[in-house]
Amino acid sequence: MACRQRLTSVLLLKSPMNSNIFQPFLRSFGIAISVLTLSVSVWPQLFSYYLIDQPVNDIAYSRTTGMIYASVPSTGGNLGNHIIVVNPNSRTIVNSVFAGSEPNKLAVTSDGKYLYVGLNGSSSVKRYTLSNMSSDISFNLGSGSNGFFIAEDIAPIFNRPDVVAVSRQNTCCSPRHEGVAIYENGVQLPTVTPRTSETNEIEAGGDQTALFGYNNETSGFQYRRLSVDGTGVSIGLSQPNTFGAYSLKIRYSQGRVYASNGKIVEAYTGVPVGEFALGGFANGLAVDRQNRRVLFVMGSTLRAFHTLTFQPNGAVNLPTNVHNQAQLTRWGRRGIAYRTNDGKLAIAESLLITRKTAQ
Repeated sequence: MACRQRLTSVLLLKSPMNSNIFQPFLRSFGIAISVLTLSVSVWPQLFSYYLIDQPVNDIAYSRTTGMIYASVPSTGGNLGNHIIVVNPNSRTIVNSVFAGSEPNKLAVTSDGKYLYVGLNGSSSVKRYTLSNMSSDISFNLGSGSNGFFIAEDIAPIFNRPDVVAVSRQNTCCSPRHEGVAIYENGVQLPTVTPRTSETNEIEAGGDQTALFGYNNETSGFQYRRLSVDGTGVSIGLSQPNTFGAYSLKIRYSQGRVYASNGKIVEAYTGVPVGEFALGGFANGLAVDRQNRRVLFVMGSTLRAFHTLTFQPNGAVNLPTNVHNQAQLTRWGRRGIAYRTNDGKLAIAESLLITRKTAQ
């Protein structure tokens, strides 16, 4: 077993007894491995963890290619201003392409064909074909009285890979929101939501006309349902104080919208349907449709809840703390990827994701 450059590995075993037995044996072979004991609500879980020593801004995963994609800031060393492609199974960077100035937000289309990349330095969005990581389209996001716009969030429309929604923001002022716009093959459609109807977070729904959003920057805290058509996008529902907190992230899955404070609403009506007992605000969330659970990163803990019962599945301690936005992403059968507190890319696997709930 050779340690790969740019990777730090941590293997978590099930008990202090295993730790005492195996650590001297592994050290004798020159393998750098740390052993931690996990505490979860049901039983300990095997957890493998790998840290890629590369600063990243955002993370996305494609089920089609099986690869993780991450945007690297200009301060990211030799790979600054690149998109890196990471094989999560081998924990290696297998490809990288120069993106442009300050790549940030990422979004993969539902068919796995394209990756959309927000470029903050050029106030634009670039599209990549994932099969060969070549860029075919780049388009500007425009400007207004507060200067040039950048992408605060990006949401490709379901089953329409050529159509993408962008929540635009300025970089100077508060409120920062500059409306949601629809782009088809890089061409902006005319109807745009008002900049005064803050919709910072956006998520595509399960059909070609639905988009869901949340105002996470002003005290109205509106949850919004948006309608997409051939002319652009308009607001169909605006419901105040739905999630009731600043800086929240939202995720859509199977007719529901989940927020990073644990609250859940019916997507099309905004009616509350339940709440996970988080006891605080998560740094990241990801919905796992197949395993019927929602995952949250909170500080140094990964927590899982059942999507039907809202009950906890358990928790696993993480080797690294997260105090900023974790950009939590699911990959493979039981994997997660997230940003650590110092902005590095962490890749992990846990049985917590796949085991059956003991209830």
